[in-house]
Amino acid sequence: MPSDAPGTVLVVDDTEDNLLITVRLLTDSGIRCLTAMRGWQCLEVARNQPVDLILLDIIMPRMDGWTTLAALRQDPATRHIPVIMFTCDDRFVNRQRAMKEGAVDFLPRPVVREKLLSCVRTHLNAVARSRALDAVGRDLDSTLARDERQC
Repeated sequence: MPSDAPGTVLVVDDTEDNLLITVRLLTDSGIRCLTAMRGWQCLEVARNQPVDLILLDIIMPRMDGWTTLAALRQDPATRHIPVIMFTCDDRFVNRQRAMKEGAVDFLPRPVVREKLLSCVRTHLNAVARSRALDAVGRDLDSTLARDERQC
């Protein structure tokens, strides 16, 4: 995936206005978005749809972002998906906790368009590079196995 190529981002936020603003910023930049308004919906979408990155609000009712992140990391089907936590509670302790619990980044609210797009593109590009390296590794393994059989 080139640096300007779109990916699929799952945006999770219980506040509809925040969800719509974030999705609009991303889709206007050519990034495909899926949405969820609850933690359990996030888990369901991430298990059943191809998702490259998750933007996850921390403060949500019932199943907050922390609980959702923990569930994503425990599930073999979703543990590989990078998660960016975001919230209006920009205390350092939240940033620290997000990284400790497996998020790849942390964005404060209100969302600054350029910061959001830069952060999302950076992580989408990392996902694309990782997949490309995995493919090269698989091709190399296949070539080596074929060469060993021929010896």
